[in-house]
Amino acid sequence: MSNSTDVCAIILNWNGADATIDCIRALDAHCNIPMVVVDNGSADDSLARLEQFLRDSAGQDVQVFDEDGVARYAQRHERVLIANKGNYGYAGGNNVGIEYARRAGYGAVWLLNNDLMVEAGCLEALQAVFAEDPKCGFTASVLVYSDRPEVVQCIGGGQLFPWLGKSRLAGKNLPRSQVVNGQLPPMNYLMGACMLVRTAMIDDVGEMEHRYFMYSEEVDWQRRAEAKGWTYKVATQSFARHGDSGSTRGRSHMFHYYRNRAAIMYNRRFHSLACTWFSAAALAAITVLQNRHSGKNIRYGIKGITEGLAFQWR
Repeated sequence: MSNSTDVCAIILNWNGADATIDCIRALDAHCNIPMVVVDNGSADDSLARLEQFLRDSAGQDVQVFDEDGVARYAQRHERVLIANKGNYGYAGGNNVGIEYARRAGYGAVWLLNNDLMVEAGCLEALQAVFAEDPKCGFTASVLVYSDRPEVVQCIGGGQLFPWLGKSRLAGKNLPRSQVVNGQLPPMNYLMGACMLVRTAMIDDVGEMEHRYFMYSEEVDWQRRAEAKGWTYKVATQSFARHGDSGSTRGRSHMFHYYRNRAAIMYNRRFHSLACTWFSAAALAAITVLQNRHSGKNIRYGIKGITEGLAFQWR
């Protein structure tokens, strides 16, 4: 079992207490590290259930704060539960926990999706990557399917195709046995579902860009870090089991809205105007073709594209 006082795990919850509790249980089974749970303005009883679970499972060293109360707090605790006033999205919600962890002096934050369960040795392998390279700002685990742990969901990240506004997960559906010590497929970003982030990098680059709300924020973070000399790397000995995204399960209309919006926002920030407009047209065509039986998905997908084009980076 990993025991580190320099790493703080951060788990973001939104209307998903059951999954978050399972995530915490898996973490406790394999790691003895401080943990921050951020409730991102849940509309259900998540906050009360998480507080009760943390107090029951962690003894007395549990502190509960609202977003304002934790804003200047820096003392370390075994468990910290933070209640955000609203749903600030993936980046905005996690940033509240990251800000606390930085004030508390942790050397790294471990971002974990709440629908994820770490396996034994997951954190140790991530830390080994950081130990090898002091300029590595991000390292991510290999994700396997929760219900098919011998099948790869993603070898840590994937490839971006900016002119199409799309991305592809690296190694999807490969046998797990091919990953360890195997040749990695091409990739130019890491996925944030199980990612260790060095706080020295955050001090240098800043936190995640919250204006995406959902999708592309970790890719944006890595691009900004690369510009300042930081690197990223997959930890091929680190494994975690990952389910579907709870907030966009089934590729709903909101998935298409946020995914398309983020892709165009990202291209506006990091690529040419020609690339941005071409990708908008390509993404519109792809959205229509893939959702020809769902007018709602098409409407929201197109809305995301138009809002991405209208967005102004300042």
